[in-house]
Amino acid sequence: MRFTGIFLFFAFAFSFAGRSAESFPLNCSSEADTLLTDNDTIIISQLIITGNQVTRMSIIQRELVIHELDTLPRIVFERAIERTKENLMNTNLFNFVTIQHQKLSKTEYAVIIDLKERWYVFPVPIFELVDRNFNEFVKSGDWSRINYGAYLNWDNFRGMNESLRLLFRWGYSQRIGVSYAIPFINKNQEEGLIVGASYSRNREAGYKVDESKLILFKDENDFVRKEIAAGIRYTHRNGFYDTGSFAAEYRYNSISDTIAQLNPEFLGQGRTRQELITLSWQFRRDHRDFKIYPLKGYLFDVDVVKQGIGVLANEPDLLYLAAQVKYFKQLAPRWYTTHTVKGKLSGQSDASFFNTRGFGYGNELVRGYEFYVIPGQNYLLSRNSFKFALLPTRVLALPFNFLEKFRTIPYAFYLNANFDLGYVRDRQTRELNPLANTLQLGYGVGLDYVTYYNLVFRMEYSFNKFGENGFFLHFTAPI
Repeated sequence: MRFTGIFLFFAFAFSFAGRSAESFPLNCSSEADTLLTDNDTIIISQLIITGNQVTRMSIIQRELVIHELDTLPRIVFERAIERTKENLMNTNLFNFVTIQHQKLSKTEYAVIIDLKERWYVFPVPIFELVDRNFNEFVKSGDWSRINYGAYLNWDNFRGMNESLRLLFRWGYSQRIGVSYAIPFINKNQEEGLIVGASYSRNREAGYKVDESKLILFKDENDFVRKEIAAGIRYTHRNGFYDTGSFAAEYRYNSISDTIAQLNPEFLGQGRTRQELITLSWQFRRDHRDFKIYPLKGYLFDVDVVKQGIGVLANEPDLLYLAAQVKYFKQLAPRWYTTHTVKGKLSGQSDASFFNTRGFGYGNELVRGYEFYVIPGQNYLLSRNSFKFALLPTRVLALPFNFLEKFRTIPYAFYLNANFDLGYVRDRQTRELNPLANTLQLGYGVGLDYVTYYNLVFRMEYSFNKFGENGFFLHFTAPI
């Protein structure tokens, strides 16, 4: 969990000094323009792209819905420009995308796309909390549970939207790793590859649950869990919105003898080592307007995962299906609704504790249950929010000479009313996992802050069905 304090400082310190965000409308300024109807045709006689100092033109053109010499009905033209802007923003290569047009004749227009590129090379210092989420850290107040180090993130490597990641992390939980993502390896810009490898070791591990809470074991003098991982993923992007991928991954995990004694089913049958090959297939259809914090559109994805293929000793034999649907809709000016339904289905009931996941990790939880872990083989989760744009997107222009890519800061604030439902089915640890096999519900209110470089900061006050409540902080999008 990384802190993003410098960005939050800028946003809160200057938020109400900003000006209204440019919505970049289709500036139909002439009187003749206003007489056009939705069915009148518009010819794009010129298409001009500016501002891409690093990004290659082929990467930009891959995202364009409009092209030079296109002849489109006006209503289609307007939607195509809107979708082109969304596609370009969703590459995460640009802070701002401005699309305007100039009238050349009664039906001919020049379309100008102006891009403001991000800063792509970040040597990022690491200051991480070991706990599953920020709220666990606040509860424990243990400052020894800190990781430190540095990432080297090089996005848009070679101007081809490739990403290089180097990780060097020390402290309580240590990890080194490298990954390289190549979105397009063929001429048609449809196929891509992601490769990576890492080594990690931890002084602490959650080895079981009791009363649906994770029980930890730590050794200040030794590392109680170690892992080596390497994998490759092949992707195929069909058009703009559909992506399929296939991945193969190898993992080697070892634990201390003490953990194996405390919970013989951590890796199964008292083992201290596990080798595992995982094969997975994913299909994703993504029609969200802006992926970092969507307000319109939908997302559907499905994963089929096979853990263990029978070639390694003591390899588990697990198969599961996971799927989710996310839906985002604008109800009225400044009012929005978002809904997510996700689930996991597995036929096995003999998976080890380490290979079993349910609620309580990352964003897989019912809000209000941040302090609980509910493992299980199957689950169903529904998360729902109604949003009000308290402060719609604005742009803060810093009043002093700064690096060009940081001189303007977009930001927005959204009020939320939330209601979640979740159910985990667990056939293994029911006596220690009382929240499994029963319906859980949570509700509350929240405030989201959204800014550039994919930063979302959430403050929520949530209740669960037991009447427990609290103030929770999150650093990911809510749904």
